[in-house]
Amino acid sequence: MRLGTKAGAAAVLFIAGLAGAGWILAGQGLDRAEKWISIGGVCVSTLLGVAGLVLGWMTWRQETTARADVPAVTAGGPGGVGVGGDNGGEIRTDVSGARPPAAATSSGVAGTHATGAGSVAVGGNNTASITTRVDGSDGRPRP
Repeated sequence: MRLGTKAGAAAVLFIAGLAGAGWILAGQGLDRAEKWISIGGVCVSTLLGVAGLVLGWMTWRQETTARADVPAVTAGGPGGVGVGGDNGGEIRTDVSGARPPAAATSSGVAGTHATGAGSVAVGGNNTASITTRVDGSDGRPRP
């Protein structure tokens, strides 16, 4: 069954349920119908409150457990790139020169290491652009 067909069937059943509830409440009189509506409102608000708490808890658990799943990332050598999460940005390295550039080491998040001039290691998610440039004349990164 296609999604559109399922949604149409759900809408028809929902409208039929509302019409049936209205028909039943119309025969109850105003005072009794008001009491039934109040009871139904308490039930609906309780269900929505519990659903909101469950969704909030699931979102909180997803954010706290996702960081433990980030793999160890190592980028080695001149201009090496290693990304342990999602990358929405551009990562560009430019290494030039006749002699090999001097090695550089940096460490950030546990298990994330970049070794080599101009190398980049991202242990989580990255959305910004990262650019490094190493000119082999003295082996130091240039801005």
